[in-house]
Amino acid sequence: MKENKAETKMVRTGILAGKVWLLAAVIVILAAGLCGAWFYGANRLEQEIASLKQRLSNEGVAAGCEGQEIRGFPFRLGVFCKAFFYADPVNGVTVSGNAIRSAAQFYRPGHVVGETDGPLKVSVPGLVPLLIDWEKLRSSMRVSMSGLRRSSLVTEGVRVSADDLGLADLLGTIDAVQLHVLAGDESGSGTPKDLVASADIDGWRIDDGGLGQIKPLDLALLLDVRDGLAMAMSGEDPLLILRSRGGEIRLAELEISTGDGGRLKARGPLQLGRNGKLSGEVELDLDDPQKLVEYAASIFPPARDVLGDVVSYLDAFASNTAGRTKIRGLKLTLRDNKVLLGFIELAELPRLY
Repeated sequence: MKENKAETKMVRTGILAGKVWLLAAVIVILAAGLCGAWFYGANRLEQEIASLKQRLSNEGVAAGCEGQEIRGFPFRLGVFCKAFFYADPVNGVTVSGNAIRSAAQFYRPGHVVGETDGPLKVSVPGLVPLLIDWEKLRSSMRVSMSGLRRSSLVTEGVRVSADDLGLADLLGTIDAVQLHVLAGDESGSGTPKDLVASADIDGWRIDDGGLGQIKPLDLALLLDVRDGLAMAMSGEDPLLILRSRGGEIRLAELEISTGDGGRLKARGPLQLGRNGKLSGEVELDLDDPQKLVEYAASIFPPARDVLGDVVSYLDAFASNTAGRTKIRGLKLTLRDNKVLLGFIELAELPRLY
């Protein structure tokens, strides 16, 4: 009996030892596979970056990532740069910035997050060189086999200055910015080819030298662009596509609010013609429109006379509630950039291209 128990114990011990060794072997194989996958992915990523630089170089564009490293072993894979630059001498565009840190998690394939340190130097034709700085800037992108699904950028404490030979001349500040772009079926309002874009800008203050005459502004925008994502991912020049066939936009919301209570909300379907002009119908809600006029005049004084005439036309549609002037559901028609209230032309918008 004792011998049988001893034999049974030895068998159980042997089985347990076998399981331990099997588990250890599985862990080693998985670890080796993970290491192999990471180094393979890092090598492919370096190849893709080199290929992108070569394609840009073939187009006359220079781009670089100083101190480029692939980091994140073993569970993340990302590109780190001490500084970066982009220069397109043909179109006169140059962009340069500081450190970039990005990461894609192995357990969330297709999802990439990143952050960038300011400031960013931007030079484009027709504008003074800009110096854009921020307290925090983070971005994320999610892609699938079908292409882009969602891309977002969030930043806080933004300062925009004119770069006057290395000296920063403050132009304005923004408390927070959120920008989102996603495929139409992600939002449930369109098809995978459509593009849904939103922007929220809080506390936009144009610098007036400390006088305090220009109030802060908040802006919110939400729109759907038919076939917009397919257009953006096609690799073709979007302007050439729009000039050849135009486009359709559903303005879900545009809201502009001033710090002293002025507010404008607009929504409606729009068509963008091949000539760069808008047509369609827009429904407006306005709170204290005179304050919107005052805001515009604080930036560009001649706007007071032009917009003042427009507001005078709208007085017939206004109501007064608790001392506030309100207009609800005002329908405007856009016809080749002309803004019409019935048969009265209120204004004409500039061409988009």
